[in-house]
Amino acid sequence: MVTIKDIAKYTELSPSTVSIVLRGLGKKRNISESSIKKVQEAAVKLGYTPNMQSKLLRSNLPNMPVITIFWDASARQDTLSRFLSGLQSSIIKHGYKYGLNINPYNTSHLKEAITQRTLTSSNGIIICNASENDMEYLDSNDFPIPIVLYNRYSEKYPTVNMDDNEIGVIPAEVFARHEKKHPCILGSVATFNGMHIRENVFRFKMNEFGITDIGKIEVQDSLAGGYMGALEISKKKELPDCVLCTSDNIAFGALKGFFENGIKIPEDLELISIGNGLKDHEEYAIPSLSVVGLPIEEMADACLTRVARAITEFDLTPDRQQFHVEYISRKSSPV
Repeated sequence: MVTIKDIAKYTELSPSTVSIVLRGLGKKRNISESSIKKVQEAAVKLGYTPNMQSKLLRSNLPNMPVITIFWDASARQDTLSRFLSGLQSSIIKHGYKYGLNINPYNTSHLKEAITQRTLTSSNGIIICNASENDMEYLDSNDFPIPIVLYNRYSEKYPTVNMDDNEIGVIPAEVFARHEKKHPCILGSVATFNGMHIRENVFRFKMNEFGITDIGKIEVQDSLAGGYMGALEISKKKELPDCVLCTSDNIAFGALKGFFENGIKIPEDLELISIGNGLKDHEEYAIPSLSVVGLPIEEMADACLTRVARAITEFDLTPDRQQFHVEYISRKSSPV
């Protein structure tokens, strides 16, 4: 790391002069324009970044612990909104005095996002939406601060999970009660093991009800992906009588695709989504969207509470909290 002394040596100026310029006090302290320019150019060329921790220690600001949340930067903005709402409620409920940083990252590139600077500026970390590659990276490394994983399984770190088995069972039971015989899965490529569990359990449960012909159309986890998937389903000679969408994004796009092709929901086919989006969007969709409701806000509270315990009590036990899910019946697949 480049220091003030390095810049002083490079510019042949005193460390005190360099420090004055870097603090933006050059003109006030009558430092010459040429020296100010020389220091600024050297700082850029050498890659100098200020030591924020030292600045904070010299200030009169309160020393508030910081928790950094790593969140996949892809199409999960609605889920992030719900997660942040849960964190805010948790802070208010428990009276926590924490600062929160949001660090976006690309899945399978977590190792590039967890930098030395991030580790030294954080007191705890919550990692969300890690891929299998990211999990391998986490399992093969030891970090100097507490880490809690959201909706992932690990034998090394504390985790907060939802019940992936229930997520697969519930829509299968609903479709079976409604005497549906030709289900189809409209979903994206699995990015973590829980997605495999959900689909496998759904298929297994449908098999128990004597239904073995279960189609699947693989699409992007987006509105456009769901729309294109619905168009593909609409072209089939024999329509499925029920569709399980693996995310709200896919479901909302699918509703538009079915509507444009004259396919009525739920009369022609029923549709259930794994409800990871905003509840208002589900409620005010046309028709309103039946979902397997995920307790994202409650899980955010549990993540913050767990990392707080790790910080205050030095409890790094790799325990697991698991939350139940519930079926929320609306017009796309009414009870």
